[in-house]
Amino acid sequence: MNFTEIFQAFLQSKNHLKIISVASCNAKGHPNSASKMLVDVLAPNKVFYLDHKFTTTYANVCGNHNLSISFMDDVNFTGYRLNGRGKVLHSGREFEKVSKEWEKRLIRYEADRMLRRITGHHSAREAENALPDEFVIVVFTADEGAVIKPDRIFRAAHGFAVESPSVQKRK
Repeated sequence: MNFTEIFQAFLQSKNHLKIISVASCNAKGHPNSASKMLVDVLAPNKVFYLDHKFTTTYANVCGNHNLSISFMDDVNFTGYRLNGRGKVLHSGREFEKVSKEWEKRLIRYEADRMLRRITGHHSAREAENALPDEFVIVVFTADEGAVIKPDRIFRAAHGFAVESPSVQKRK
């Protein structure tokens, strides 16, 4: 698989994915992995997620922009991982646009939760709408990806959406 195919899995899954795993490291190299709310995925290589200023992931991204994000397609039992760089958005046009997308997601999540309760299915009463109102959006720019299946074969070809500076230097 090439990078575009791997990223397509994120694009195709964005409407039913709520949570992604974000791995980061601080300046001393101490790792951190945390679940984050997915906001949007845009071709060719952007993923937006919600974070708060009090989290370890936020502190790490401010000091070390290298991140790895992943999700599991539990229907096909296939994992997807993207590596790249994160940048915190506090304000501006891109922040406003993505915040509006987050508001739409919140409405869909609440409507789905209400429908589940009305039809007699379990649904948490507090969830996304209980998150603090003061949030930041992190824009993650992927430059390589991988797919991992449980058959012990690393099936992913690492690929680059746009050549990273390290690849350009090698040429």
